[in-house]
Amino acid sequence: MFTLIYQEDGVWQRRPLSEGETSVGRTPDNDLVLRHPSVSRRHARVHVDGDGCRVQDVSSRLHTYVNGGLVHAAGLKDGDRLTLGQFTMRVEESQDGVVVTTPDRSVPEFEGTIVRPARAAAVLSTAAVSTEGEGTRIQPQQWLALLAEVSGMVARTHDLSAILDRVVSLTFELVPADRVFLLLADEHSGQLVPRIARTRSGKPPAATSISGTVTRRVMSEKTAMLASDTTLDKRLESSQSLMAQRVRSFMCAPLWTEGDVLGVAYVDTPASRSFKPSDLDLFTMVANYAAVAIHQARLSARLLEETRRLERLQRYHSPAVAERILARSVSAESTPDAQEREVSVLFADLVGFTTLSETLPPTEVARVLTTFFTSMTDVIFEQDGTLDKFIGDAVLAVFGAPLDQPDHAARAVKAALTIRERLRDVNDKHLHQPLRMRLAINSGRALVGDIGAPRRREFTVLGDVVNTASRLQTFVCEPDQILMSEATYQLAGRPVSARPRGEVQVKGRAGAIAVYEI
Repeated sequence: MFTLIYQEDGVWQRRPLSEGETSVGRTPDNDLVLRHPSVSRRHARVHVDGDGCRVQDVSSRLHTYVNGGLVHAAGLKDGDRLTLGQFTMRVEESQDGVVVTTPDRSVPEFEGTIVRPARAAAVLSTAAVSTEGEGTRIQPQQWLALLAEVSGMVARTHDLSAILDRVVSLTFELVPADRVFLLLADEHSGQLVPRIARTRSGKPPAATSISGTVTRRVMSEKTAMLASDTTLDKRLESSQSLMAQRVRSFMCAPLWTEGDVLGVAYVDTPASRSFKPSDLDLFTMVANYAAVAIHQARLSARLLEETRRLERLQRYHSPAVAERILARSVSAESTPDAQEREVSVLFADLVGFTTLSETLPPTEVARVLTTFFTSMTDVIFEQDGTLDKFIGDAVLAVFGAPLDQPDHAARAVKAALTIRERLRDVNDKHLHQPLRMRLAINSGRALVGDIGAPRRREFTVLGDVVNTASRLQTFVCEPDQILMSEATYQLAGRPVSARPRGEVQVKGRAGAIAVYEI
């Protein structure tokens, strides 16, 4: 069964996909309703059948993406990221429709049942696994090879599906099981989700129930359990799931690391054979190594996503602000929606650079700009400002977003003064022909946040406050000047050494604005 996992109103949701077609969109007439502004009224169709799962875009406004790639129609597999507009879901392939856990009330305890601490059972010797009396099928040299195999499984791959498949294969190699089940606890709800259900022939089993009593005890007590000849012991009659399937022998072990229980591994054999204590040792060893590999796969996936987000955030924000944004994010998949904020906008533009670039080779032009932009970016980040963009040889920065900064105007003024000082240093150290600059600051309400298409979203700031700052810098400011609007002057507070320049008329505004020179 395929399931979509997503967050809605701060709550994680699991939506199993029924066989056939599921319509997804924003309006109530869809099978799956996602009330997100970037999702179209009828956005996509997801189809599930015996061949797998596919998604098809339905001429949506902001398109459909699988793992960041634009698609019209595409197959979906376990672990894929499906994005509709700017709303991201994770695809999980599970065995929800094949395996269920029954709410048995009693724990099977009878002669022949073995319950061991899971960690202790994993510490084995060569002698223990080659005991002839128990009929163990593995020889010492095979044991060493398998130990290397399960140890290497931890390091070789971080792909969760591949790890689960290899765990199943190893289990069939090590113990005489007819069926193997892997159930993982959902990372958000804690619900036990069947991920793998397989017979020795490779085919999925028919609809199967597993004792909830057994799985709960194994997880809560971190013990491994073996029960033999369960159909012959009348004290097991209350455990309906075992009786209904006439299971002769089963084993169950927790998938756990020192910090967390990730789920359970469960094997059984309805044939005329039963598991031995050495089988339980081997099975528990595989479960323990599998837990480490699963834990690392999940950590790797989270680290990869966090690294991707951090790299994107650090293009615009100082490292401190980027870390605070990540810390405040409710989901690694979440993207800050555009919102109105009180901000201060800073424009810094080089004077005469176009003429200078005509006398320099392209590589020298690139070097000069890189030196200039690097120095300016450092100054902006020192004041925890946000780098909106480079526009030719100009820099646009915003203060007061995406996180609140009550002193955003003062930060913008400090940044402007420092930029002017740094430009002098750049001129002294790197250039024979000095660069000059115009700087202008304006404050007011603006729309800020990630804006654009899902494949190309950028943090930016929009509104009249930006346009006014740009025009002050372009049409009013003189070389080597720093101008600010009265709004910035009032917000910046004291001490700000500035003198009034009177009122000026700027293009696109009905009234004049008062301007101050720093």
